[in-house]
Amino acid sequence: MLSVSTALARLQDGLGESFPDLPGTRIIDVAFPLNDAFDPLLWCGQQAQWPQFYWQQRNGDEELATLGAVKPLPRSTRRTALRRSAGRICVSAA
Repeated sequence: MLSVSTALARLQDGLGESFPDLPGTRIIDVAFPLNDAFDPLLWCGQQAQWPQFYWQQRNGDEELATLGAVKPLPRSTRRTALRRSAGRICVSAA
């Protein structure tokens, strides 16, 4: 089982790698299992950092709790990105 501290260390390693000079998206994905006692919505609500975002798939297979923003986008850019995207974009209303 992967601990949160191990997952954070792997994320830090991924962020420390050199990024290509070409424009584009860089995805660093570090998954780790959570035990049934962990409540992501409660965790998210107890954090001081903003923005906060929580989402759960209707069937419960996927869940997302996240904090902060990597690159804030103007409102018009967010709408355009959502229309053109084939993947997921987590957008805060802030």
